[in-house]
Amino acid sequence: MEFACKTVYDHKTLAAMSKALRRTMRKKTSWCEWLLFLGLVVLALGTVMDASQSIWRRGIYLTVVVLVLFLQWKGDYLNAFFAKRKALPGTDVCRARFYPEFYETEIAGVQTQWQYTKVQALVETKDYIILILGKNQAQAYDKSGLEGRSVREFCGFLSRKTGLHVQTFPR
Repeated sequence: MEFACKTVYDHKTLAAMSKALRRTMRKKTSWCEWLLFLGLVVLALGTVMDASQSIWRRGIYLTVVVLVLFLQWKGDYLNAFFAKRKALPGTDVCRARFYPEFYETEIAGVQTQWQYTKVQALVETKDYIILILGKNQAQAYDKSGLEGRSVREFCGFLSRKTGLHVQTFPR
């Protein structure tokens, strides 16, 4: 059984990878960040509501609240933006072949073989199948670029080879 897939690592793909990492490998860290930011927002809003504070101080704290909420809301997109900027030229297209013993990726003409035992989590989103390799490493495969068989068969194949359950994130 062999599968092939072509994926373009654009902003949307990188954001999906960031979200998958945040919701799997970085779950505990993400939760702590949310609590820290929530505490900061509560303190800042308390200052904004205090009528004895100067208008400038209240404006600064309100700006902090808006900035913190924006960073929490769009964090995955900001991670994707910086990841795209740091990527080497020519590394935006990945071709992968999945064999029974290993899978092979080709990026910018360089082929790399990966063992299924290196995969720590499997994630399925609306558009991608994402293989999580570590706290900061992931590989995304576009469902529309999949060749060979159906997405369901591909997920089953990966699940059998890695011994992991595929986590589904609808958005």
